[in-house]
This record gives sequence, structure tokens and C-alpha cells, in this order.
Amino acid sequence: MKKLLAFILCLGSVLVFSQVKETESPPFESHSTDTHPSEEPKQAEYPRGINVFMREVSQKIDIKRIRGTGQVRANAKFSVNAQGEIEKISITGSNETMNKEVERVMKSMKTKWTPGEYKGSPVETWYTLPFIVNFDN
Repeated sequence: MKKLLAFILCLGSVLVFSQVKETESPPFESHSTDTHPSEEPKQAEYPRGINVFMREVSQKIDIKRIRGTGQVRANAKFSVNAQGEIEKISITGSNETMNKEVERVMKSMKTKWTPGEYKGSPVETWYTLPFIVNFDN
């Protein structure tokens, strides 16, 4: 069952990378000749990558705490603040036990991220990650 969960979560991580990143374009200043920090926003990064983060989260999920049949889904939306900490966790899904378990695990993740940057300053960035568990009937 754990192998199945890990496999499904790895497949779900593909969805993370297939999302379109929306960014606002800063106004273009053609008269400036000064060198500025990059104006391209930089997403927050987990120390060993988002796939490692997904794997660590999936390993901490206790399937025994989730009640359900068939396929159970949840989406975790959270921010990484300017200090690299996870906060503002919001879990959506139709299975309350799955939502609570994903929230419990997300709150237990203490490894600091490298914060996102905009114009050379650390900023809050948002992530949305899918979680899917298949129960054998």
C-alpha cells in the first residue's frame, strides 16, 4: 500500500511541474542603464527539490488514519514565507480524514526552504500540491 501511495504521489508531482506560472510583468524602463537585481520572480525551493519534498510528505502520511474507499484526493495549498517556513496551509478535498492527515503532515514539515525572490528581496510564494490515495475495495 505504501508503494502504491508513493507511486501515486510521484505521479501527482508531475502535475506540479505542468502548472503555468502566472507572473506580472514589471513596467519596462528603456532609459535605465544601471544594473539591477533580476526582476524575474524566483519560486521558493525545497533544499533537495520538490520531488524530495513530495516523497518526504508521502512517507509521513499514515494511511491508517484515512477512512475511505476507491480513490481519495486532496489538494494542499500553502505559502513559503520570506524566512523559508511553510505557513497558511489550506487543504481541500471531499474526504475529511484525508484532509486532516495531509494538514497534520504539512504542519510537521520543519525543513526550511530557500525563500522565493523578487528584485533581490525574499518574498512569500505559493504552492499547490495534489495528493491521491487509492484504496483496494
